[in-house]
Amino acid sequence: MNDLMNNWAERYTGRFIALMVASVIIQVCVFGLYARLQRRREQPDGPRPRFAIGGAAAGAVFPLLLVISVVLMSWFLLIQTLALLVLTLLSNRLRWPPKRFVVVASMLVVVIIAAAGGQGVIRAEQARREYPFESLTDRLQPTDQLVLASPKLTESSEVVLLRAEKELDRLQENTFGGYIRRRASLEMVHATQVLNFITSEGFGFGRMLGPDIAGARIDQLRKWPQPVALQSGAADSTGNKSEPWLPLRPGASPRRPLRSLHEALLLDFANPRTYGWVRDLEHVTGFRPHGLDRFEPSTREFEVDKQGGGSGWQLERIELVSLLKTARPKVYVSDNLPRMDELAGSERRSLDGFETIALRELHDGKTLVIRRQGDRMRMMGALRSARQCSLCHEVPRGTLLGAFSYCFRDQTSARSSE
Repeated sequence: MNDLMNNWAERYTGRFIALMVASVIIQVCVFGLYARLQRRREQPDGPRPRFAIGGAAAGAVFPLLLVISVVLMSWFLLIQTLALLVLTLLSNRLRWPPKRFVVVASMLVVVIIAAAGGQGVIRAEQARREYPFESLTDRLQPTDQLVLASPKLTESSEVVLLRAEKELDRLQENTFGGYIRRRASLEMVHATQVLNFITSEGFGFGRMLGPDIAGARIDQLRKWPQPVALQSGAADSTGNKSEPWLPLRPGASPRRPLRSLHEALLLDFANPRTYGWVRDLEHVTGFRPHGLDRFEPSTREFEVDKQGGGSGWQLERIELVSLLKTARPKVYVSDNLPRMDELAGSERRSLDGFETIALRELHDGKTLVIRRQGDRMRMMGALRSARQCSLCHEVPRGTLLGAFSYCFRDQTSARSSE
């Protein structure tokens, strides 16, 4: 399947040639049938055999051609066969000579070919306007001069990164909705008009599993409000309260559900289907800015797992920590969950006390840092450069690109119940 996606132009060109050969064979069969009908009409009146092999063969031509068109799953061949059938019946009734029939039938087939191929050219042009080439250089360019340290990974963090890369590979290779099919579809959109013509869906020859113009499209990124709206900078929205952030006691938090939640949101944030086609950083098409799109399903899974752990923690906020724009790390402030198209021009705050400590541990190689302060729990999860991120991010594998800062509250505490 990947071979078809990576070599779609050669494969589709070969299929188009095969389709045109089939079209010519159909025309030859129909021309021969019509010529036989006219010869039979011109024969002098007299007794004719009730059954003849030639007559049976002639009568089976169109049913056979229709069956072949259906088997090949080609609307073009089916329409051509039906159009020639109608023309044959009409011409025979009008007693056209074979030469006139051949000329008109050939012109009819040319019109059908032009209509089928032109459909692909028109759709590709519409998609090009929807997904033009754009540059990602400015988006990735840091505001300040940055010096990136060599990435460090603990043994457990390496396992997490490998697991994420494996899942990203699975999402990329998804037959119907993965990155590879969408990338090939975007390549088709920006191909030459000749390729747009011969790969048109109007020919419909074996298009079910291959790239097509429709496969270039992707849904708009959904907007999700923060689970709990808190005033930015308030004591409940930052980790700057005087009490220390303490490590959790064994069994004091649903560690496995928290890890699963972060990994699910990480994959949602960096879904390969949103990458588009990156010819180079100056020519990118179909890229959808990173963002949390499937937040509700992810949190629903977390709630189910959390109940199994017997905990009363409720997720209140998720904020994105920016590490690659300015020399000092900043946290994007928004009433909505992180989405890069919205955060690009939004306010950014300094790290709070917890985030400062947690970020230091992430730089030391950890993936998750979890601390508790009274009825509140904070977590910071690393967003590291996976192998697939090298399409755009020219940094070593495992580099810390950013982080999610989470805030939870214990719903079983006395203060939460008041």
